[in-house]
Amino acid sequence: MRPITRDVLTREVIDWHQQGLIDRPLLDTLLPRYETQGRFLAALLKWLGLFAIFQLGLAVLAFIAMMTESALVAAVLLGGAGAGLWYFGIQMATDPRQRYPFSGAVLVTASLAAAFGALALLHIATSGENEEQVIPILLLVTAALAALTAYRYYLRWPLLLALLLFFHGAGAWHAYGGHGAYFAYLQDERLIAVVALVAIVLGLWHERRLESGSLRRCAGFGALYLIFGLLYLNLSLWFLTLFGKPLDWVLIFTAAGIAQIIAGARLHDARFTGFGIVFLAIDLYTRFFEHFWDRLSAGVFFLLGGALAMALGFACERWGRTSLEENR
Repeated sequence: MRPITRDVLTREVIDWHQQGLIDRPLLDTLLPRYETQGRFLAALLKWLGLFAIFQLGLAVLAFIAMMTESALVAAVLLGGAGAGLWYFGIQMATDPRQRYPFSGAVLVTASLAAAFGALALLHIATSGENEEQVIPILLLVTAALAALTAYRYYLRWPLLLALLLFFHGAGAWHAYGGHGAYFAYLQDERLIAVVALVAIVLGLWHERRLESGSLRRCAGFGALYLIFGLLYLNLSLWFLTLFGKPLDWVLIFTAAGIAQIIAGARLHDARFTGFGIVFLAIDLYTRFFEHFWDRLSAGVFFLLGGALAMALGFACERWGRTSLEENR
């Protein structure tokens, strides 16, 4: 069996399990038939090799730009490198014999990242002002290029990058805060929540309607919309409950987590269930932290929190087994 066929069958079996079409014992039976030994190490070495080549090329371009001391030259060099990566990546990813699909998708994604860098350098070369307004626009432009590439050549990697850039361009930011700390920031949590909800609906429609019809070759695109939508919806609602926000948002966040669990059970979709359980647990821990961190010692706080988490986990596990036995 060809490696590409094994990869396709492995992904399909995992998707069936995540969608609730097959149970865990059947997954454990089918997966070893198609998985190849050492896939993790092979994938890791492939990623490291591609990353090393890409970084080496960027180092050469950066050296040339530094010698010329021109942001315009750097933009032209990076843009040319991005165009070359895009061309060769498309050729490899769309090869009818599917000899290098993974490498081609990685090169295309790297070319889109280079396109964003080239646009940023071009802005610096021309004026370099109003970066807070220009950077989100460049992110959205790059997201549009990535989405067009994804739908034109039926590649999932560029769509993943497009969604990531879109949400960051819409106002979601993260950065390194120093001393081993990171921070996340949403410029408008309400707007991001609405956009994420639209992405969830679009993902379901895309997955259940379009991918079984006119966009059959875009299989997996709807899942990306759905996952990103669930992630940013929950993050937005969570951020709206922090730092003494009104009780209304706490109730909305809690209701959203419960609704996702119910939707996952109704639709037999583990993605809704997984996000619902994770963020409902985050919600409960956040409320526990807000009310008891300053009232209890650290030891009692963590002891009580761990005991409550174990009790809740035991109750959920028992409820799940009871429901499974009743269904059988």
